[in-house]
Amino acid sequence: MVDGVTVIDLPSCEGDSAAVFAAPVSAFVAGPENRLAVAALERLLPDDESSGNAPWLNPLVLTGPSGVGKSHLARGIARHWTRLVGEEAVGYFTAIDFARQLHAARNDGQLDFFRALLASLRVLIVEDLQQLPQRVFVQRELRDTIDALVGAGSLVVLTASDFAPLDAGLRDRLLGGLGLRLCPPGVAARRELLHQAADARGVALSDDRLQQLALRVDATAPQLLRALAEFDLQNSTGQDVAAVRRGPLKLKQIIAVVARYYSLTQATLLSSARRKSLVHARAIVVYLARLLTGLSYAQIGLGLGRRDHSTIMHAQQTIQRLAASDAATQRDLDQLQRILSAG
Repeated sequence: MVDGVTVIDLPSCEGDSAAVFAAPVSAFVAGPENRLAVAALERLLPDDESSGNAPWLNPLVLTGPSGVGKSHLARGIARHWTRLVGEEAVGYFTAIDFARQLHAARNDGQLDFFRALLASLRVLIVEDLQQLPQRVFVQRELRDTIDALVGAGSLVVLTASDFAPLDAGLRDRLLGGLGLRLCPPGVAARRELLHQAADARGVALSDDRLQQLALRVDATAPQLLRALAEFDLQNSTGQDVAAVRRGPLKLKQIIAVVARYYSLTQATLLSSARRKSLVHARAIVVYLARLLTGLSYAQIGLGLGRRDHSTIMHAQQTIQRLAASDAATQRDLDQLQRILSAG
């Protein structure tokens, strides 16, 4: 621990079948503002499976605003336990994916098989509970699954930014464990995050520059990475990024940059065509729009050819998973963020 900052090591994804859970910086950086989370998180990362039982934190519910590291932690926990107990014993879902697979199992007459598969898990992780469909069947099944797994001593980890869409029974289950509200990083944590990200990207930053950036950018990890990309661009080109930025990014700017980057026309990108390359490029637009603007899923869908908000959510989740497991996608995202930051 340095300056009240604890760095919790999370396994990287290199050579791992659980690469879907990857993140740009593998460790979780917890400053004094998140000190209450450290003890619980360290208990979730034992050296062997026999020392990982902690009934007082089961289920563990990670809450907080976007960008504080809920998904980063959930995926790191999934990677850790996958290495301890094997891929088949760890279940990782977004709330939407859980609902989709549940409905598919029921429609195919495989509901009992799906329930048995869930019951056999040593670890279940479900992200973005606020997006769980407000259907009695879905919420009841997740509630019953949590009951069964916790009762059997299996670990359940859930993330949510809002409990309002959840029914009373499911909310009660969440309150039965430990709720950890993660806060945006303070100055010390931001400095460490920038230090780790700079090392990972090969960006040279002096101690003074690290401190200046940490003080100036009072923001979450994704915004810190954008600030780091701006610094790298300015350092390598001599361009004053802050001076030339034209104001807050707009969706049409992102569409234009992505279309040009992938050698597409904007009209084609906004069309109803479903070629794989087009679907991927649209999903990249969605991911960047969610990362770099304050637009909602519905607003992005409207501006991206009047697409349904559920389609937009699915696109964003697809790129999140690809960025974790596919180096080419991550490189594209890094380069596109640089271009957009410079504009």
